[in-house]
Amino acid sequence: MRSTRWILALILTSFPLALADEADRSSMKPIKESEWDREKASHLLRRAGFGGTPAELDKLAALGPAAAVDYLVAYRKIPYRLAPPPIDPLLLDPQFRRRLRDLSQEERRAAQQKRRRADRRSFEEARLWWVDRMINSPRPFEEKMTLFWHGRFTSGMREVRNSIFMKEQNEFLRRNALGNYRDMVLGISKDRAMLVYLDGVRNNRRKPNENYARELMELFTLGVGNYTEQDIKAAARAFTGWAFNQDGFVLRRRQHDDGKKTFLGRTGNWGGEDIVDIILAQPECSRYLSRKLLEFFVHPEPDRRLIERFAAVIRKNRYELKPSMRTLFQSRAFYHAENRGCLVKSPVEVVVGTARQLGQQIGDLRGALRAMIAMGQEIMQPPNVKGWDGGAKWINSATLFNRYNVVAAMLERRGRAKNRFLDEPSMTENGSAGSMNMMAPKMAAKSRMQPGPHPAYDPLPTMRTNRLETAEQIVDFYVAHLLAAPLSLEKRQLLVDFLQGESGSFSAGVRGAATAVRTMIKLLCGTPEYQMT
Repeated sequence: MRSTRWILALILTSFPLALADEADRSSMKPIKESEWDREKASHLLRRAGFGGTPAELDKLAALGPAAAVDYLVAYRKIPYRLAPPPIDPLLLDPQFRRRLRDLSQEERRAAQQKRRRADRRSFEEARLWWVDRMINSPRPFEEKMTLFWHGRFTSGMREVRNSIFMKEQNEFLRRNALGNYRDMVLGISKDRAMLVYLDGVRNNRRKPNENYARELMELFTLGVGNYTEQDIKAAARAFTGWAFNQDGFVLRRRQHDDGKKTFLGRTGNWGGEDIVDIILAQPECSRYLSRKLLEFFVHPEPDRRLIERFAAVIRKNRYELKPSMRTLFQSRAFYHAENRGCLVKSPVEVVVGTARQLGQQIGDLRGALRAMIAMGQEIMQPPNVKGWDGGAKWINSATLFNRYNVVAAMLERRGRAKNRFLDEPSMTENGSAGSMNMMAPKMAAKSRMQPGPHPAYDPLPTMRTNRLETAEQIVDFYVAHLLAAPLSLEKRQLLVDFLQGESGSFSAGVRGAATAVRTMIKLLCGTPEYQMT
């Protein structure tokens, strides 16, 4: 009850608004070396990653702005290889369909059911592998960009029904995360999961399917209002015959319409690659990409001038993403006060960010995945082709309650049976919650399904390293470390009072100090401010 009273008091206190210099709000000019500090390093690591430990922030702060940005953006210089997710051998059998023909109807049904279970288990392993990467990778920007593209070029397992295709798509997005945007758009057009998800495999010259052509322009490259229905029909014809086999993408020429098409005002015997090139030549394409990147990394409603200026950077770099993002992360606009603490954390950012900021070990990856789902974000299964709406829509009465409880659970030592939010069941065949007991036999590679140890967060090492002794020092340290914006004086005092208790004093050396500080951190993470990044 004591914790509940403090949470309610904190939430009811007003949230301070930041004042900022209007001149820098949309400026792409780099910030000065003299302006760089630990606060800006923390902002960079939260946005270009998921936040970091105090030691990681100290390292970035010491580098200076250009070197700190380069350290994150040039992530391929950092060696990292995570053991891949295990794939059931049954899914790799090229003769599976042929073997079915030799079976009785009952045997065929049993074999297909066994394969579906193997597919579901392999899909779960692929998702856990990605959660593992996000939490533990020394290359956080690589995973943050992969998450961004996953929200743009979406596919879902319930529609694709192939764990290998979903794993391939995730690897493709990561491999091209900071490459050239043309390669990204062209590659996703040939991606096997996408060809299934948006019916590309059904698109042929006799009966063109417009689903992919429509979403390519509406959601991936141009936005509504920058093309016509005739452009959709022409693009659909250009993508006819795009399909795949067991080795990957193929163009089935007999199903391809190689006739003349007029698309966005240009006429020719266009194929799919031509469509992509014509789209990228439109000024609105760079603006659309600029807007989406800014909405994800800078502000939910980016300044119009900033959209135009960043679009100009993208065009100048010929859609090369690495130099474009490097420019953005060094810009005055990126560090502008109005662009800090203004984005609502996604469920992935809540879980991964909490773990990374506190250096907290997450032994139960399945639990972490289920926690994200409980808060409204199921990776590799977005609600629709638009992905997640994000922003304020992440928050409602149910998901907010789940956010508070998930973070609290992450800070405590938990057994599997006790943790409601970190021990949820996995997917059944139709994607709903269900038992894992019917899954395929154990795979040869190491599975991430089984939970490991989940220790409680111990604040004492951090307190000793940073010489935190008083309640005020401890509160101020964790407020600065965990929040993207200052906490009001009223809320700060509530946390100080909580640590001091009825005696009015706090000692880091007494028994129970770690428990008290950990509870204070849970209260801090239960504030609205903690939901922002």
